[in-house]
Amino acid sequence: MSKKIFYGWYIVAGCVLIAAAGIGFHNTASIFIRPVTEDLGLSRSEFTFFRTIIVILGAALLPVYGKIAKRYSIKKVMLAGTIISGLSLIGYALCTYLWQFYLVAVINGLFVNASHFMMLGILIGRWFKDKKGLALGIAFAGSGMGAAIMVPLASFVIESAGWRWGFGFSGIAALIILIPTILLLIKETPESMGLSPYENKNDNGDSAVTKIEEPKGLTLSEARKTSAFWLLAIALFCISISASAPNAHTAPYLGDLGYPVYVISAVVSLTMIVLMIGKIFMGHVFDRFGTMFGGIALGIFCILSPVFALLAAHPTAPWIHAFFLGLASTGFSIPANIFAIKYFGEKDFPAILSILSMIMAFGAAFSPPGMGLAYDFFGDYILAWQLLVVLGIVVTVGLIGVNLTGRKLRGQHIGT
Repeated sequence: MSKKIFYGWYIVAGCVLIAAAGIGFHNTASIFIRPVTEDLGLSRSEFTFFRTIIVILGAALLPVYGKIAKRYSIKKVMLAGTIISGLSLIGYALCTYLWQFYLVAVINGLFVNASHFMMLGILIGRWFKDKKGLALGIAFAGSGMGAAIMVPLASFVIESAGWRWGFGFSGIAALIILIPTILLLIKETPESMGLSPYENKNDNGDSAVTKIEEPKGLTLSEARKTSAFWLLAIALFCISISASAPNAHTAPYLGDLGYPVYVISAVVSLTMIVLMIGKIFMGHVFDRFGTMFGGIALGIFCILSPVFALLAAHPTAPWIHAFFLGLASTGFSIPANIFAIKYFGEKDFPAILSILSMIMAFGAAFSPPGMGLAYDFFGDYILAWQLLVVLGIVVTVGLIGVNLTGRKLRGQHIGT
């Protein structure tokens, strides 16, 4: 008799689709930079600032969404947020002036967290005690999958019909995927289905609800008094810059070097494919080898990505850069969840995760226009890539420090 599949894995599948259409389709912004700026006569820093508006507003509202996740239905919040997210992509297609991009970005930013990594992480955290890293890795891989699929499709639409149709196509596709997925697959908690969270000893999905233990760990105020929290915050901030700035500017950078559109879209797609597979891989790495090994690996990826970008004039270097950028970009979603739950516990996990996510969001908000400003001022991206190498070193040292200082916290407050 075959074992019944635990419903939590259906939740993971739903999260994959939500991440793909709700996050991944928005991660195609880099392919719009050149066509939009050339058509409307905008600078790259001016145009990419619309992404900054989204992330700043999203970051400011992360603590609010952390509270919403504890009080209200995640399913309903996701549904409302994803509808606005899809409509915002269609809204960009209608923009003619810069202020209109900014206005749509404000609306998008108010709802972006409704289906972003934090909300998906909280949902996965409710359904899984064991194999949490693998479940998160698979769920978050959807953002890479969505971008990998949409980049060549949207690039083709842009080349054939213009950037407005590219935005419109992305928005309609997002809505077609998101609405049915949330309505049909997402369930709030395992207890609502007479199940308990996934454990290795209860992986057939037939386990009865067990007695709920008092969550262990630190409160947000207690966590903020520890060096581990701030080392993690600094490392995550640098990871977000290392992922966001290159993802926004690799396409125009390669265009400046003379690479044709089909090569550029293939390189960007490779980044997203590696991101998709890499999230599953890194989730397994964190489960199997621990946070020390996983953290060092992420730091190395963050260093090697800009190193090969600096060598991108050689025809093989962009592909190697794309490979390591995809792996480095896994750090934008997985480490915050894994490190927070390991060293600060479950007691105030949504609140702690919301603050860490907010810190990462600010890095993601300012780095793309910052890199665009560097290009506008210096006429190239060389200094920006060099600074990203330094940030990769900071990531490596910071995550090592989190592991060293966090061990004492785990023994005192969470239990080993």
